[in-house]
Amino acid sequence: MAQFNVDFFLEIAKTGSFTKAAERLYVSQPSLSQSIKRLENSLGTQLFDRSSSPLRLTHAGEMYYEYAIRSKELDLNIQTEIQNIRSGTAGCIRLGLALWRGASLLPDILPDFHRLYPLIQFELTEGSFVELQAALENELVDLVVVNTPRTSNPKHLAYEILCSERIVIGIPTRCEYAQKLQEQCEYDRGFPVVSPEILERLPLIITKPSQALTIKVENYLASVQIRPELLLRTGNLTTAINLVGEGMGCTFVPEMGVKVCQRPGKVTYLSLNSPDLDWNLAVAYKRGRVLSRISSLFIDYMKEKLKKAKQGRPAAAQPPDDREGGRYSPGRGYGDI
Repeated sequence: MAQFNVDFFLEIAKTGSFTKAAERLYVSQPSLSQSIKRLENSLGTQLFDRSSSPLRLTHAGEMYYEYAIRSKELDLNIQTEIQNIRSGTAGCIRLGLALWRGASLLPDILPDFHRLYPLIQFELTEGSFVELQAALENELVDLVVVNTPRTSNPKHLAYEILCSERIVIGIPTRCEYAQKLQEQCEYDRGFPVVSPEILERLPLIITKPSQALTIKVENYLASVQIRPELLLRTGNLTTAINLVGEGMGCTFVPEMGVKVCQRPGKVTYLSLNSPDLDWNLAVAYKRGRVLSRISSLFIDYMKEKLKKAKQGRPAAAQPPDDREGGRYSPGRGYGDI
């Protein structure tokens, strides 16, 4: 088979049009058409059904499409392997993060990592769960730090678990109803445990539909058959927490977010003690791709750093000093500690 640029074929298959593919590839349409014709002649069969609009792959075209994808992945893998040998511990990691995750994760990770590997640079992309998956699929980023979905896990993505994480609920510290609930409550790993019924008393501030936290929370609400009053949606978790601090309602916050958004005296963080509000923090990358050496170094470093952080929980995650016999002193929120 003659030498052929598989990107030509893949772009036509993606757009369903020789004209659109030529525009995206910055080549002339006649040149692109002739290139595909030479390929079809060398294979002895047509790859596209030209009688349909948009163009469709023939059965042979579908088989060649699978070959082209594997060929491209193999080419990228060998380039990565060679780059690993040549570059050692230098290069750039294109990292994707949720809109709020960078503030809670990166300050604990990047400073020490940078001191160890000063020649490794980072290019950050921040966005929603859906946006980050799209960036990974389109190879705009190398790694994405996300929470793993329990359902509809994309088969083309691979995950490496970094640590487990709880989702807690933030409420206004001065909320009298919440204080009464906490008078004789137990604790779940440092957080006062309350009943889900609290969600029926306070309006809910929730993140946008495309964000992983929203999906997780809405699945939990459906499982406990609670439909709280929805006050508003925001793409910024910090905005939600600040509004809770002003007494406007409650919001769900991943455990790492508590660390950077304590709001002493204004926001109290409580546990609903449900396995449906536990999830894993992970690094995702394209399945079948060979990770660069610097990406592997960064993943291993994050795992070790987060493992140590879980073993030595900060003082803010401990019960108040005036806790006696499992009782919680009203008026002192978790954020006051």
